[in-house]
Amino acid sequence: MASPSSAPRLTLEERQWLHDKYERLAAEEGQLAGTRTSYFATIAAVLFTALVALAANLLAYPTVFVLLATLLSAFGILLGTVWAVLIHRTTDAQNLWRESARRLEELEPVIAVAVPSTVTLRSGEQLPIDLAQPFHSHATRFSENKAISLFDRVNPSRLTEILPSALIAVWSATLVVVWTWFLYVR
Repeated sequence: MASPSSAPRLTLEERQWLHDKYERLAAEEGQLAGTRTSYFATIAAVLFTALVALAANLLAYPTVFVLLATLLSAFGILLGTVWAVLIHRTTDAQNLWRESARRLEELEPVIAVAVPSTVTLRSGEQLPIDLAQPFHSHATRFSENKAISLFDRVNPSRLTEILPSALIAVWSATLVVVWTWFLYVR
């Protein structure tokens, strides 16, 4: 693999095309993550509704209730696992394209001149950025060492993985509670 210094130089048009391509790919991955989250969250809501309906209607029939609750829980765990894997892969792909655009901006800027500016964040903090390098500015804004508030330290990519992981934990706990109730309490 060639080092960045020995790599052939890109023309301005090639850099602009490549930067735009990275931006589109990152946007597509972001849209895909949102669509997947909506889809899986809807299925999870239906599963929880079904569990509530089971509890309301079948507690008088413990064996049937436990078997159906076990089936719902197993499906919920499977759903959460698939969701977690897909969302992890999607956000990693989005980060790949963002990082690629940022590296391109650092190696060979798409706009040859710097456009220095300062933006004011909601916190009132002033952040100096280069308007000609949006992905670099984004990385600067959310870097750990430049974190302005507690919320700046939260990685949105990791945050999206919390919901499917929580879903797995809730359905696993449901299995334990339902079987404990069936074997010991009932």
